[in-house]
Amino acid sequence: MEPEYPTANDWYKAHRSELKKYRGEWIAYTNKGVISHDRDYRKMKDAIPTDVPNLSYVIGRIYESEFVEPVRFYPVRMRALKAHDWQPRYELHLKAQNSARVEMLVDSGAELSLITKQLGEDLGLSRTAREIISKAEGVGGSIEYLLRDIEMELDGHIFTSPVAWAQTDFCQEVLLGREVVFDLFDIEFKQAEETIIFKRRSQ
Repeated sequence: MEPEYPTANDWYKAHRSELKKYRGEWIAYTNKGVISHDRDYRKMKDAIPTDVPNLSYVIGRIYESEFVEPVRFYPVRMRALKAHDWQPRYELHLKAQNSARVEMLVDSGAELSLITKQLGEDLGLSRTAREIISKAEGVGGSIEYLLRDIEMELDGHIFTSPVAWAQTDFCQEVLLGREVVFDLFDIEFKQAEETIIFKRRSQ
């Protein structure tokens, strides 16, 4: 029988090597396992069982080295000669009109945090008729976005950060960028241990 882990993150760490079959897909998982998956975010979200409470699962995307995205919001991904599958992702609780637990790729190359159009809609974000869309440039091209202030909770610390809400469906990145976050926390990456340590800076 599959053991029940204390948290969804504990389950993810214990089964990360098995998640390769979901490469290129969005997944939703609890402390017991994957409850929904699909390459299309909306299909994945719609397939989550209705009896599963909203904040009892985490949404994440399993990246695939062969899967080429049309836009990059961060510098460059290059395949190393000696591959290390770990990516520096961290679970946060995002809150606007609605809430969601989301794994975000911690990216020092991104000035702003970034969420997908679909995730923003799930959080209850909306666009006003006269609102002007901004454009961000990346190595792979550009994306259109709207800036929103989103409440984030990271390891029990609650703060508000500006987030770029993508307005293009093909952008499937969820990134934790430098703005606000990197000022509030000292961040240590331990790739050999596949660990990220966030330490809240003194006020």
